[in-house]
Amino acid sequence: MTSQPQHNYWGYDSAPGIPTVYSLTDSGSIRVLWALEDLVEKGLLESYNLKAFERSKTTAKAPESMKEGFRLGTAPILTVSPASAPDEPPTPFVEGRLILQFLSDHYAKGLWDSPAPEDQARNVFFQEFAGTTVSTLTSLTLTMDLIPEATPWPLKPLVKLLFVPLMSVFKGKLVVPFKFLEDTLSEDKPWFGGAKLGLADFCMIFPLDTCVARRYFDAAKYPKVAQWHKTVHEMPTYQRAVKKMGEYNGIKS
Repeated sequence: MTSQPQHNYWGYDSAPGIPTVYSLTDSGSIRVLWALEDLVEKGLLESYNLKAFERSKTTAKAPESMKEGFRLGTAPILTVSPASAPDEPPTPFVEGRLILQFLSDHYAKGLWDSPAPEDQARNVFFQEFAGTTVSTLTSLTLTMDLIPEATPWPLKPLVKLLFVPLMSVFKGKLVVPFKFLEDTLSEDKPWFGGAKLGLADFCMIFPLDTCVARRYFDAAKYPKVAQWHKTVHEMPTYQRAVKKMGEYNGIKS
């Protein structure tokens, strides 16, 4: 191996050792923290190292120090060296879905897999659906929502006049994917991964948490999705993940 291993590629015959996760407040790091807590609770991972960072109070950006984990400095980041050679330069893994897949491949021992081919396909589909359709529409809606909030007072009324209607348009576009998610869940398959918790559920939590916190989501219209969300929030593994993040959806833990 070179002194700078290729990111998102595990080039060792040895199993990975104790991972380090770089987490940022109010970010998609929640997906990886929740997954790591689940692995620890199930006894599949002894522990993990946490480097928690706070967003700038003025710009909401990640600090430059996050680039220690990976040059882009965007959360989440996971770094790990081989268990047999802990002093080797750690390999960085970035992009939440890819980090989750790495954890599944190297630590989970089938914990989040389903024996049913239909659920396997469903799990893959909803990982992609969460990261593209739901996350994209949520991000666009949130952007239109936050710009007026961040605008200085003299310009705020004018900016609100422009952006509030745009926010409403994007918020309306969330109705179709929400209805699709609602129709997908059932008593037999209460998880987006199918009959059991899967990677799709970890992927889905961040955009849905954002939609619930910002009131883009109407629980009365989508009771099965609301129940899924409630179930996740009641899980000790999720609660520990939120606490370790430090601040999530503007609420300090």
